[in-house]
Amino acid sequence: MSTDFSLHRRAQDCIAQSYLTNSKRPTCHVMGVYPTHVARGLGCYLFDHKGKKYIDFICGLGTNILGYGNQRIAQAISSELAYGYCHSFATHHELECAEKVKELFPFVDAVKFLKTGSEACSAAIKIARAATGRGWILTEGYHGWSDDFVSLTPPALGVYPQMRMIRRLEEGSIDSEVAAVIVEPVMTDASPQRRKWLQDLREACTKAGALLIFDEVITGMRWPEYSVARHWSITPDLIVLGKAIGGGMPLAAVGGKYAVMNAAEYFISSTYAGETLSLVAAKTAMTLLQSKYDLNHLWEQGQRFLDHFNVIWPDGVWIEGYPTRGVFKGEPLTKALFFQEACRAGILFGPSWFFNFDLAEQSHAVIGSCRDILTRIRLGQVALEGEMPQSPFAEKLRAKA
Repeated sequence: MSTDFSLHRRAQDCIAQSYLTNSKRPTCHVMGVYPTHVARGLGCYLFDHKGKKYIDFICGLGTNILGYGNQRIAQAISSELAYGYCHSFATHHELECAEKVKELFPFVDAVKFLKTGSEACSAAIKIARAATGRGWILTEGYHGWSDDFVSLTPPALGVYPQMRMIRRLEEGSIDSEVAAVIVEPVMTDASPQRRKWLQDLREACTKAGALLIFDEVITGMRWPEYSVARHWSITPDLIVLGKAIGGGMPLAAVGGKYAVMNAAEYFISSTYAGETLSLVAAKTAMTLLQSKYDLNHLWEQGQRFLDHFNVIWPDGVWIEGYPTRGVFKGEPLTKALFFQEACRAGILFGPSWFFNFDLAEQSHAVIGSCRDILTRIRLGQVALEGEMPQSPFAEKLRAKA
């Protein structure tokens, strides 16, 4: 069965570059086999516009830690719909949501809410520059689509080349001209060596008077104790949150100590930052993760999935990462064959693998399907029927980091 391209052709006629999100481009998957569009989601399932159901391990690029259409979140949103959701003044929801962030992240005194991780990362480096009076930012790589970060990747079309941003973190690079260092504390490497490197980075930033920013847009609400920072007891000066914090709704945050967050009259403002539906969803999601849902248990289930998957064909296709997020590794054609056959079996995998509470219930059956698929590939019984996937922009940058 080939892909129905009718919606994709319509997108080419009305949407610039035919996509809104880089990682959702049809070319990021096995084009010709994967669906190009979906109609709805429920729990761990996605449904295309013809009604076919898929188990989804892409998880809305990591936004759906509690699954699609979580009933408690949907009810909380529904209760606000009749009263409007972008008001002329601040609402109590932003206060309560900020207080909940402080409760989950004790090293945070104050926050700014925004709508996307890219916005929040840009806000974080602006705050750092304002607080320190310095200009240079050091990084390992990708932190969103803003000019500062895209400038690191030639040809960076449409971006002015001098953004005072450097991808360099070797010893001695953090000096008195550096405002901040921004890193994803964990991309896929959650080893003791990575933890020690982060501890050393914390010390180097403190010594140089530079701020340390943890971009936990992906790891936030996916690790035990809600973050790498808290779980590993490494306190950043600023933390950036997004994706899972909104319970599937568009919300991001940057937070830190009062001395940093209120250091200067920097300008960060958004009409929709206080939009109430996302704030209500985030409050509900954070409360559920404190009570009904146990991230430690999810961590154990995710590790079990990784352990079972990675012994099927350890030299063919495997997942590198931590128990709620990883990256598929292997020879490109072998991975493409695996993705193709998984899709045909009703399972959607992307370059990144995500794990959530609803997916945990499907683990046993999915592992069985994966074992069958990888066995057939090893025996040469599978041919590629679609196009080879192309790496998303973010994955290219993370691979260089």
